[in-house]
Amino acid sequence: MRRLLAIASVCGLWTGAAAATTHARFPEPPDPLAPGRSALVGESPFGLSIEYPLLQRALGTAPCPGPALIATLRELGSPAIRIGGDSQDLAGPTAAYHYDIPPSLWTTLGCLARETGVTVTVGLNFASGSLADEQATIAAAQQAIPTSQLSFSLGNEPDLYTISHIIPNEPGFIVPSFRSPPWTATRFFGEWDARRAQLGQVRLEGPDLAGTGWRAATEAALRADPPAQVDAHGYPTVAPCGKGGLSATAAHLLSAHASVGMAEKLSWLARLAHSIGRPAVVSETNSASCGGRPGVSDAPVSGVWAVRYVIAALLAGFQQVRFHSAGTSYDPLVFGADGSVTMRPLGKALLFLHRWLPVGSRIVSTSHDPRVLAVKVTSDSGVSTIYSSFATKPIRYAVPGRPALRLPPNRIVVLGIRAHSLASH
Repeated sequence: MRRLLAIASVCGLWTGAAAATTHARFPEPPDPLAPGRSALVGESPFGLSIEYPLLQRALGTAPCPGPALIATLRELGSPAIRIGGDSQDLAGPTAAYHYDIPPSLWTTLGCLARETGVTVTVGLNFASGSLADEQATIAAAQQAIPTSQLSFSLGNEPDLYTISHIIPNEPGFIVPSFRSPPWTATRFFGEWDARRAQLGQVRLEGPDLAGTGWRAATEAALRADPPAQVDAHGYPTVAPCGKGGLSATAAHLLSAHASVGMAEKLSWLARLAHSIGRPAVVSETNSASCGGRPGVSDAPVSGVWAVRYVIAALLAGFQQVRFHSAGTSYDPLVFGADGSVTMRPLGKALLFLHRWLPVGSRIVSTSHDPRVLAVKVTSDSGVSTIYSSFATKPIRYAVPGRPALRLPPNRIVVLGIRAHSLASH
């Protein structure tokens, strides 16, 4: 069959922070792109992370969600959905909470799970929720969602509980500080383990930390009593309302630091998960913390970044990367009041990943140049290779057994036997 070259700008993928970390005690992280590193795509390589009020808007008020949402999720390969973020530590089953979770949400969500086959991770309120209310939330979710498709998480970024902050899509509201200093890893894991024991036998992922400052304590706690799945959050840049780290610019998002560097930074957790026999996921990420930055997070540059990040995370040992939605500029999908669903460039990048990293495929890094991401993808449909150059100008990249490629900057290039093309805009 004739070999075809596809230059994709993934939706036209084409464009012209966390807590402080101490590295002194720990070895240097491995390079995810080192030649020969490989990963099996055992499930969808990406998922969605959605805040409670946004999910409620997307689902609507009928017993089943609208056909556009169901069709979109099927088109994306029925990715995992995590319900969480700032809203989960402000939500509960009564009007006493900032976000009141109505029983109808679970009914509609259960229908969505059955219609699409998505798995659902329900975020529980660890910051301010009572045990009785968390048990009520668990019971409601269990009644509506098939057991094989359901799991839970306990708290959102609890290492930041002493910090009050704004919610970008809710002007005027300040998320309070949930714990008083000194809020230490020891205190957190003591409370977290105690609440887990009270909740009983539920499939739980965690610990949902924002940074790596509690690494040593996290390793000890998870080895002693591991959850069903280990997870972390990781944002490569910060929007204007955030502090520290790289600012959310196109140049910063396209740098190797924002994708490969993030995977390297978090790879210790994936190695820990492997050593204790648990899967690891990046359960919340997007192009920039604090809701993203218009003109960057909702532009094609975000799609290029997302493809690079997912590939690097898989090679670093993670099973999945979930992209967060909060009703802001970085959302991959926009949910209309009329039930419509619109894909932004990031959403189209997820379509690209579903197409070129199918479940059951194996990816192997073949890069021999630190400026280039190169992975061979082998699946039942054939063999292809994905390339992306971090250089700021076109470069020539040697490919064994064929003429050298001329790789343009800031694109995703697919070489293989399967036809594929996406327009660059």
